[in-house]
Amino acid sequence: MKLPKNYFDNLTASKYREYLKLLPDMKKESNKAITMLIFTFLALSFLGVFAINPTFATIIALQKQLSDSTFVHQQLTTKMNNLSHLQQQYNNLTSDLPIVYNAIPQTAEVTHLVGQIQSLAKDTNVSITSLRVGQVQLASNKKPSTAGFSFFFTLEAQGAYDNMIHFAASLAHFNRIVTIESLGLTKDQKSNILTITVKGREYVKQ
Repeated sequence: MKLPKNYFDNLTASKYREYLKLLPDMKKESNKAITMLIFTFLALSFLGVFAINPTFATIIALQKQLSDSTFVHQQLTTKMNNLSHLQQQYNNLTSDLPIVYNAIPQTAEVTHLVGQIQSLAKDTNVSITSLRVGQVQLASNKKPSTAGFSFFFTLEAQGAYDNMIHFAASLAHFNRIVTIESLGLTKDQKSNILTITVKGREYVKQ
């Protein structure tokens, strides 16, 4: 049914109110829409927190693992570089190791020491008249020791003054470490023979 063009212009006030009642309540519709939007946003936020939170936790855990792995890698790299440097130093010292090992032998080797002293006396034209070695530990200590031990030896020799001085100086420069504890020179008034007395110490690494 088509209404006349000026139909609403001639309506009475009561008739007009009846027509308004037929229209939807815009205020109520607007409230419903706003309420629905609020609940929709709240629901999305709530679900988003539960959905995103595990992802954030995973990201944080992965970042920590990455940081720990980076630290371990740096430590291993540093350790490998140090080991490589030490290996290079060891290789450079390899040729000198026999000299070091001979300087402080594993055993007393008293016979070898006596032979070296007699050979040195012969080379310096000195005549040994007495050679005594103090108490020496022959058996190895059952308990490991990092300090090792040492023993004394005492000798007397005769010869020219310069030869005996040269002998005493050379004695302290063996391939084995020998320290001179005391040294004395005496001269026999009747025969004018010079005698040198040397007390030394030899070291052994057990």
